[in-house]
Amino acid sequence: MMTKILSRAPRWNILENFYRVFDKGRKRGCVEQWQKEMPKRRLEQELFETKIHVEFLNDRREQLNKEFRWTFANMKKLITIDQRIRELNNEISRTFNATKKDIAGLVAQNHKWYKEYELEAEICPANDWSIAGENEYISDLLFWYANWDSINILANTNEDNHECHKTYNVPAWKQMMLIDKFVEGGVTWELDALLYDTDASLYTFKDIVRFRPEQFEVSYKLGF
Repeated sequence: MMTKILSRAPRWNILENFYRVFDKGRKRGCVEQWQKEMPKRRLEQELFETKIHVEFLNDRREQLNKEFRWTFANMKKLITIDQRIRELNNEISRTFNATKKDIAGLVAQNHKWYKEYELEAEICPANDWSIAGENEYISDLLFWYANWDSINILANTNEDNHECHKTYNVPAWKQMMLIDKFVEGGVTWELDALLYDTDASLYTFKDIVRFRPEQFEVSYKLGF
């Protein structure tokens, strides 16, 4: 499990409302206990706040994924996000090819110092990473927890990027067996990580179907 610092003042009312019903109230008293145990020293307080938030996000993921229904509408939304990621991967390939052509033209004109270059590209979250219908506090926690370096593959012009952006066959995943498109063609690395890799993401299935395609974009970095 990741140890990212998720330190911010807990929203006790949100936590209390969640644990009042989580697992039939089994952990109903945990919020009051956390309040009593909150350290006074700032560094210890930050670590304790992180512990609280990671536990809350894990419990939230457990409950919402258990309640999630694999309806046609939800599956269609997952496909839309997957297609957006594929579109951005295709954009990266086109940009790499166009850059290679442009650099070759400059080198042919005797601009030799352009010859040694590297263009990096990464699919990354855009500026607005709110989740429709979700409290901003929870949206922020999920975004800060996510290990985007693990979710998103960094590609560059000095590597063979075919393997980085291949799709993964998923017939062993019970939920994905319901989605013919993924059984036939696989699912992108990025969507797989968001859905199933708890070291990289604590987003729930419900969160991910509420993503908007425009919340993913490509970041480029050119060096010589």
